[in-house]
Amino acid sequence: MTISTVLVRSTPWFDNWRRDRLETELCDRFGLRFEIGVLKVLAPGAMQLERVHVTDPETGADVGSIRVVQFTTRDGRLALRLAQPEVRAAQLPHAWNLLHDRFLCHPELTTHPVRIAADDLSISSTSGGVTLTDLQAYVQPHDFANETIMQFKIAGREMPSPATISITRDRSRRYPETAWKLHTGGTSLPYSLLSDYFPQLPKLGNGCEFNGPIGCRLNREGWNVDLGGSSITGIEVSRVFDNLAHKLTGTADVWLGQCRIERGLLTGIAGGVTIRNGQLGDSLLQSAQQLLGVQSLVGSHRPAHPFDLMQFRFAMDDAGWQFVGACDTNPAGILAVHASRPIALLRTPQPLAISAPKQLVAPEYSQPLFAGEANNLVLDLLPSPAPPARQSSPPLVPRVTMRTQD
Repeated sequence: MTISTVLVRSTPWFDNWRRDRLETELCDRFGLRFEIGVLKVLAPGAMQLERVHVTDPETGADVGSIRVVQFTTRDGRLALRLAQPEVRAAQLPHAWNLLHDRFLCHPELTTHPVRIAADDLSISSTSGGVTLTDLQAYVQPHDFANETIMQFKIAGREMPSPATISITRDRSRRYPETAWKLHTGGTSLPYSLLSDYFPQLPKLGNGCEFNGPIGCRLNREGWNVDLGGSSITGIEVSRVFDNLAHKLTGTADVWLGQCRIERGLLTGIAGGVTIRNGQLGDSLLQSAQQLLGVQSLVGSHRPAHPFDLMQFRFAMDDAGWQFVGACDTNPAGILAVHASRPIALLRTPQPLAISAPKQLVAPEYSQPLFAGEANNLVLDLLPSPAPPARQSSPPLVPRVTMRTQD
């Protein structure tokens, strides 16, 4: 019997059966189709997979591939080392679904710690590829929570410390919540990293970068996001304003002292904007005069006004919006300058209506803002004016005719 077992286990038939069984088990657990080229058992508790290809079982879309995966199980701990993994950015929703919905939300799958290491992780997108180096990820189970921490660096960039992503699934509450935090480690990260995941990100421009912390919380009411202390640089303003009612061009940097987004709507923000070497459409300037109190220092005989620098600070809370030009302090409130001469002043003495910025850049905000599209990355976050109150009218009184019989 022992000899027969050894002979069977040494046949190609048994290797194929074991590989097919593992592919089925991985598909059942993670919801993706895994195709394994070669499976090797290195030792008890150690296995190596070669030429692993991952696809969407429903659409057949290519999710990614891994040249070599090594599994090691010791003392109830699982360690994985990935060699040359590649992920398609457009399929990152699958990665989030895999980690969150099918892993962190199932305590039975996270009873033991897991460690994942990868020398180079390539993320390919239509706007270019990004390679993450020195990637380390840990899944640590707790009594009423699961915590995942991932650290990485961007290839080709000087990073004094790695970027860190932490995801915690908290089940101690009545309704479980997920907390998601990112800190870039003091180095800007390219938006191309997620450009195919969030289709609106390319509207900010291919050279756009993010630096600072992001804090997100997912509960039964949706996502709440905190961007306080972060900055976004290299925004192509013309792409943000593409197909809007007014013209504004240039390259913008935005810093956010505070920024809160609750259930997809901006609820509080404070920061500043700097735009260099652009053009300010005259219709936008005229609209800003009416809605924001901008004082124009140029004539309106041309469709657009060039500027070297536009700079302003802003804040919004329950009271409304406030803006102030920040190019110079003499005179105070300079919004834009050209050839060292002010061309516009801006200083709001009292809070403006919550809907003022949205009415400024998109007067027809109730209509689609982009040709063939129904939304805009920036404008979708801005609060809209409250719908007009319906005039109350007395309810209709039915007319009843009484007839009597003689």
